[in-house]
Amino acid sequence: MRLQYYIQKNFEGDGGIKQLWAIAYPMILSSGFETFVMFLNRLMLSKVSPIQMAAMLNAGLTCFTMMTFFLGLIGYSSAITAHLYGAGRKNDCAKMTFQSLLLSMLSYPIIIALIPLGYMSFKIANHSPVQLDIEKEYFFISMIVISFFTLLKTPFASFFSGIGRTNKIMTANFVGLAINLIFAYLLIFGKFGLPRLEIRGAAIAIALSTFANFATLLFFYLREENVLEFNIRESFKFDSNLMKKLIRFGFPSGLEFLINMSAFTSMVSMFHGYGEIVASAVTIAFSWDMVSFVPMVGLQVAVMTLVGQNIGRKNLAAAIRSAYSGMKIVIFYSGTMLLLFLFIPSLLAEIFRPERCEYWEEIRNYAIPMVMMMSVYPISDGFLIVFSGAIRGAGDTSWAMFASAILHWSAALITWIVVKELALQPLFSWGIFVLCFPFFGLTFFLRFLSGKWKDKKVLANE
Repeated sequence: MRLQYYIQKNFEGDGGIKQLWAIAYPMILSSGFETFVMFLNRLMLSKVSPIQMAAMLNAGLTCFTMMTFFLGLIGYSSAITAHLYGAGRKNDCAKMTFQSLLLSMLSYPIIIALIPLGYMSFKIANHSPVQLDIEKEYFFISMIVISFFTLLKTPFASFFSGIGRTNKIMTANFVGLAINLIFAYLLIFGKFGLPRLEIRGAAIAIALSTFANFATLLFFYLREENVLEFNIRESFKFDSNLMKKLIRFGFPSGLEFLINMSAFTSMVSMFHGYGEIVASAVTIAFSWDMVSFVPMVGLQVAVMTLVGQNIGRKNLAAAIRSAYSGMKIVIFYSGTMLLLFLFIPSLLAEIFRPERCEYWEEIRNYAIPMVMMMSVYPISDGFLIVFSGAIRGAGDTSWAMFASAILHWSAALITWIVVKELALQPLFSWGIFVLCFPFFGLTFFLRFLSGKWKDKKVLANE
């Protein structure tokens, strides 16, 4: 009886683990596929040269930072679509997708104009000349091609996450992963008569992967049954009311995303300023951090979706329960990653051992304690993911923007002081850096407990 009661209390019903997991697991796998693409490409490049691996991390993060405002703005269509779907307004779901697609196309020329700013950031960070040259190459391809298809796929991914059909996103990301597996191997190492392109090959492989992801999502979106259910043929027109909603609620979300990523990228770049050995060690640590963090972003999307749908149905109790169901899932995953970081850091570092590198032991001696110190914050990161997703799904995006901006740039300032001003040893600086992050999850958890997010209104008729 007690087991049956426990299952019913935690798993069954509106907002329970079972309902959330049905939406979450495809998104977790989707995020996992995207993580694996980056992880695999860095791993391949580590066999070529640790500095190429480090250059890919920093250049990739810089490109992503340039896109973050637009991705946050466009991607908030997922939360609005969830509200609309929960309220039974299916025709408006497709109209919202078209509004976000319009913003995607308008965003691309602005992103292209930011390329010189990216080059400037590499110089300011005082990276080594070798790293600087290959960073520029990877960054240029990413900004021209990868950003284009990333912007185009986001409205369709947001549509499917908003209506809870996240298996479509999972399938698209799997297709992208498969394409990357093939072309990264062929182009990085120059197999089967193809030229050995190294970091340029990694960039081309990810560009092909992103295109395949977009094409798959577009195929699902334009299937006849989907076209009929959501009246997609009538959706290709500007809707001022939906566009205003997207800009009103998506602008703070996009700005928050930009502020967070620019702070995070600045912190990574500062550590790269210690030189090629520390840059390579930091890249190993952050590669495993992404394995811990990014798949749970899929859970965040699921929490945001289910909270939004339940608020659209005016079921606040189920919305709250959805967040706590997410918390229970994230504790299990994040706790597992914590144990891996703490007990097998040497194995995690050794995976990146290059074929030939005269200073590998120095890299390893930095990487192992850096991975161990990361065990401080996986669970806190999990709380940040779940409860930020919950309050964003409810429409509390302005508070999330301000709180997240203060937290991230406070951490960036602390990192600047210990790295640049105090010039502490890399491991001391890293220890102070990782200790900043537990405050992030705590802050968003306390905001959720306060209940101040409950009075936000996303739909006009609420």
